[in-house]
This record gives sequence, structure tokens and C-alpha cells, in this order.
Amino acid sequence: MKKIKELFKKNDRVKFVVLAILVTLILTWIIPGGSFSGKEFVKGEITRIGINEISISGIYALSFFLQQLIFILVIGAFYGVITLTNGYKELVSRCAKFVEGKEIAITLVVSALIAAYVSVASQVYIAFVAIPFIITVLLKAGFDKKAAFAATFGSVLVGIIGATYGTEGLYYFNVYMNGKIADTASSRLAILVVTYVLFNAFTLMYLKNNVLNKKSKVDETKDDKFAVEESTKKRVKLWPIIVLLACVAIFAVLGYVRWEEQFKVKVFADFHEWLTKLTIGKHTVISYILGKVTAFGTWEIISIIPALVVVALLACVVYKVSFDDIIEGVINGISKMIKPVLLMILAYSVFVIVYWSPIVPTICSWILKAKFNAFTTMGAAAVSSLFTTDFGYVGYTIGQYLNAAYAKNIKDVFVIFPVINGYVQMIAPTSVVLLAGLSYSNVSYKDWIKYIWKFMLLLLLVLVVIFVI
Repeated sequence: MKKIKELFKKNDRVKFVVLAILVTLILTWIIPGGSFSGKEFVKGEITRIGINEISISGIYALSFFLQQLIFILVIGAFYGVITLTNGYKELVSRCAKFVEGKEIAITLVVSALIAAYVSVASQVYIAFVAIPFIITVLLKAGFDKKAAFAATFGSVLVGIIGATYGTEGLYYFNVYMNGKIADTASSRLAILVVTYVLFNAFTLMYLKNNVLNKKSKVDETKDDKFAVEESTKKRVKLWPIIVLLACVAIFAVLGYVRWEEQFKVKVFADFHEWLTKLTIGKHTVISYILGKVTAFGTWEIISIIPALVVVALLACVVYKVSFDDIIEGVINGISKMIKPVLLMILAYSVFVIVYWSPIVPTICSWILKAKFNAFTTMGAAAVSSLFTTDFGYVGYTIGQYLNAAYAKNIKDVFVIFPVINGYVQMIAPTSVVLLAGLSYSNVSYKDWIKYIWKFMLLLLLVLVVIFVI
């Protein structure tokens, strides 16, 4: 018992997500399940979740979201390897020196790039590929861990709030709603800009008060999972590691923006068809070598893993890292991602519980009114996003009602629901992205709430004005 208390005290992220699980569990004993059939709500039975279901909910979470969890571990392995190379060490050192004296400008640029990318990318977690590098640079340049978290993971959450065409959740929400999400992209883009400006106003205030105005340089590199020492060699060629990491960035952009579907750009689909049909004799050798890879813009989250493996191995060859060190780097890198992954599993367990016991439609049936109302729609969006970490599933559970009851206001629904989902993900103890980021950065949940609450209150007021108008 003492060890459990110490665990919760040292890691309040675990405490809050476990509390969320317990609250959800209790609600399944009180609230009956249900579903929507058009405008009609069909009340079901109370489906109480017991010890057996709680015990195996993590296993089901692991099964449902295996790709995402494996991907995070692969990122750990990737950085566990490339941090062994002198090229990467030298690149980090030079980037950190470049940041010094330009902290404000760098924060704004990094935040803008991450938020914009997440807003259009088909998979949120792909942004995580660059974050360990950015955090290492920022911490080495004198940022504290909260400022580094805000500039990176915080900006991911900003991108989710203002998702225009991107995120897998928005995509499947659109599919289940039988809608045209692109019709309201401009409205969400405007909200993205507003959120970015407000968020970074608070970030820069924190940076000035807690980092830049301190006489002594902040040193929180101890909290960096992939911190690197200075290169042991006097002369290190930087261009190979820059080229290799640039290739990863290019693949992340080309592979995870739905070019044809959202922007009517067919060049990548045409190129893929041409490339895979090239023949030598009667054999399509290129397709044999590449395997069943799909065209840019249609990649799954794990599609980039082969590129990460090749880049890491090439970096080791160029900078002469031994095979034994590579194996050790993989193991060390994966081990550093275990805690974030475990927290993600706990958060996903909440989704599993409400999947087994469909209380969310019931709660939403109490909130939603027959006539469209911005406030009740925001409330239903908040509740469904709190319990359903997979935003696409929100469309599946209450999409029929929204389509049938709010047909005349469906564009408003396509703005309110995605934005409020992102808003909730920025603070909820069930937010997978938030918990993974807090765990990676070693920032407590309480410290994040203290950091962000003023921004959240101001943003809520702004959103209320926008939605009511």
C-alpha cells in the first residue's frame, strides 16, 4: 500500500487516469446504455462493468490500439539508435546554440509548424516523430520542461483543436456522419489561428517569466529521455544526418496528408501506379522490392516504420556505430517509452469500458435538445470526447441523431464537435496524447493544469462567442 501511495505521489498522471477509470466504472452501474436510431433514442439495459472486465480492459485497449502503441515504441527504438551517432549529437549541439538568444522566435515557429501539420495530417501520432529531437534541443538551449512541453506536445493539442482536414478522429467522424468535412475547414482554420495566438501568448509569458528572466541558465536535461552528450569527435560531418532526418520529415508530410481526397492532388497516386508497374521483362521488380506499400497520402500510422528503420541503420553505418551498440540502443530506447505507453493503455481503457457499456449516448440524450442549440451541442461534444478517446467513435455513437435532428445546422456540428473534442483533449485525464506527452516530458498533470487553466478559460469564452454567433 505504501509503495502504491508513493507511485501516485510521484506520478500523479497515473492517479488521475485511474480516477477517471473508476468514475467511468461507477457510472456504468448507474446509467443505462443506449443508442440512437435517427432522432429516436433507444434505451438499453444497465451494463455493469465488474472486476473481470476491468482486469481485461487493458488487454482489449492493447488490441484495439496496437498500431499506435507499437508506433510509440518504435519511435523510442529509433531515437535510442540515432542518439548514439556523433552526427546527431553534433546536430543537437549546433541547433541548441542557434536557439539561444532566439527563444521567442523559435517557440513561435516550432509551435506553428507542429500545429499546422497536425491540423492537416491524417495521423496525429506521426508528429511525435520529430518531438524528441525538438525537446532535446530546447532543453539543451535552456528551456525548462514545461516550456518545451508546451512548444511541442502542447502545439499538437492546438492542432487537434483546429483540425482542418487532419487527424484520424476527424476523418472517421466525417465518415460516420456521412458529411463533407471540407465544407467547414475554413471555419476550423480560423479557430486554429485564434487558438495558436492565444496559446502562444501564454507560452511566451511563461517563457519570459520563468526562463529568459532567470540569471542562471535553466538545466532540465535530466528530464530528457534522449539527452545526448557533446560529440567525442572534433570534426563531424553533419550533412549525412541532416539528409537522413530530412527524408523522414518528407515522408511524414507526403505520406500523411490526404492529397487526392482532400486537395484533389492526384500526382502521388499516379506516381505510385507508374512506379509499381515498372517491369523488367515480365516482372514488376520495384513492387517486389517495396512490397504492398500504398501511395503517398494513404499511409497507415505504421507505414513509416520501414523508413525509420532504414534511416537509423544508414546513420549507424555512416557514423560507424557497432551492431552491439545498435541492439543496446534499441532496447534502451524502447524501455524509455514504456511509461508513456502504459499510460496510453490506461486512457484507452476508458474507451473500452464505454464501448462495452454504451453510457455516452444516454448522457448525450439528456443533454441534446430537439432544436439545435450551441451550448447543449458543446456539452454533448465535451461529454462524448471525455469518455471516448477515439473521436471517430463519437460519430459512430451519436452521428445518427446529429444528422437527423440537426440537418439544417450540420455545418455548425462539424465545427463544434471537432473543436470541443480538441479542447477536452488538452486538459482531460483521459486524453491519450496529453498523458503520453506529460509522461514523456516528466511534467505532472497538476502542473499542466496550473499552467494551462487561464488559457483554457479564455479560449472557452472565445469559442462560446464564436459558436453562438
